[in-house]
Amino acid sequence: MNSRERVIATLNRQPTDRTPIDCWLYHRYFLDKLEAVYGPREQFMDEFGVDLFTGFMAFPSQRLGGVRIDVPDLADLDLGDPRDPSWLRYDRWAPDFAGVSILEAVEQQGDRRAIVAHLWGIVEGTSMLIGIENCWLNLGQSPQEMVSWFDRYADWLCGLVDVIAETGVDIITLSDDWGSNGTMLFSPRMWRRMIAPYAGRVVRHARSRGLYVNLHSDGYIMQIVDDLVEIGYNSLHPVQESAGMDPATVKERFGDRIVVYGSLDVIDGILAYDGEELEQYIVERFRIYAPGGGFIFNSAHFVQPDIPPERLLHAYSVVRREARRDWYS
Repeated sequence: MNSRERVIATLNRQPTDRTPIDCWLYHRYFLDKLEAVYGPREQFMDEFGVDLFTGFMAFPSQRLGGVRIDVPDLADLDLGDPRDPSWLRYDRWAPDFAGVSILEAVEQQGDRRAIVAHLWGIVEGTSMLIGIENCWLNLGQSPQEMVSWFDRYADWLCGLVDVIAETGVDIITLSDDWGSNGTMLFSPRMWRRMIAPYAGRVVRHARSRGLYVNLHSDGYIMQIVDDLVEIGYNSLHPVQESAGMDPATVKERFGDRIVVYGSLDVIDGILAYDGEELEQYIVERFRIYAPGGGFIFNSAHFVQPDIPPERLLHAYSVVRREARRDWYS
């Protein structure tokens, strides 16, 4: 199998020749350190069998010059035509960001790896327009104004999905941080009433265009994983252990219904452990998640500059070995 076939089979709950592998190597300063002691990102991806590559969309606020607006201004906000190809080729990134645009990802890696388009979901995209605290506050204080904006933003994202579906992308990630440590950032009831209908609209539209849909949400979101399955998300990233998401519980309750796309916690995993302890940590995550399939190994977030590159190299030598085991018999 090639990388794309391996990833698609996993998302379809079909047997594969090995567990797919990813690693979010998109932090410039970590990549500088990695190149100094080992080599460039491409060398790492080739040697360790990385099967996916992500292209990123700019925050809507970046296209507006980074200017924050207030909630009443959302009613008249025009993000422009989502079918404008410049959304897919944005390249004015921050100095510490080493990602590429969606079209660059397709052009660079589309014949070698499954391509993921990383979009900013209902809440996260909004919080970058009006500020995080302002967003949380107005979910309770100005619910109708927020919901009216979510309705328009969901339609705008669906237009963006239409363009992405024509590019050769395989998967979209809707990035929408809904969790904190030990619980959600807002109540599950509020999420179901104010957020799920609009996130669900985008998911269903993407699925209708033949795209697989991954949710990236930091934090603890165990209360709504059943809802995610019902809405139609194919996979969940990262299952953040450092926020209280328990791997064995996730596998037992949801492992046959949603693909786990993660498992290498950057705080409680690769930052906390080294040597044999790190190896045992990784082997245990494969033992929990890999049996029966439905698992794509990945780092939980961007690998950060405080991680020694040698530690990542050791970790992925273990990942490469464990990924080749027969987890179906």
